[in-house]
Amino acid sequence: MALQDMLNPRYKLPIHIVQIILVIIAIGLSVPRLFMKGQPRTRANTIALGMGAKSLIIIGYQLLTEHVAYFHKWASLKANAILNALENVFWGAVVFLVIQANISRCVGVGCTLSWVVVGVSIVLTILAAHTAAVSFVEFRRSRQNQRLEPITSRDTDTVELKYSQRAKYPQESV
Repeated sequence: MALQDMLNPRYKLPIHIVQIILVIIAIGLSVPRLFMKGQPRTRANTIALGMGAKSLIIIGYQLLTEHVAYFHKWASLKANAILNALENVFWGAVVFLVIQANISRCVGVGCTLSWVVVGVSIVLTILAAHTAAVSFVEFRRSRQNQRLEPITSRDTDTVELKYSQRAKYPQESV
């Protein structure tokens, strides 16, 4: 029962908000490293920028398709599951490459910023793994006997996605 509660799709929005904040922090810490004198400009310094921009686009897609009625037509639980699984791999690559660069050469303030980016990237990897698991469970439920239906709250005009049983139609004989 506890695992089902932990993988409940209603926790995706707060996790996405935390992910957006952490991605902005990772980007914000990577930009100064590019302009520091005496610091090598390597792929490890710029990878957090690219992955951060990619993550903002992916999370933006997911938030818009889940919470804005106009974009519901482009919503895909399968795409969300795949994108969230790839997020985990990409932020893991950021962790690996920045650690590898820090081990080979790490000097001054740039070194401190690099290690903070590693810490933020580790947290993003963990959060991406959780959102991937939630998205996969959500996709599997939609493929089985349950589906998500948007339900508009009368008090706040917000759209919530709730599971409902899919109607079973009798098989027609040929």
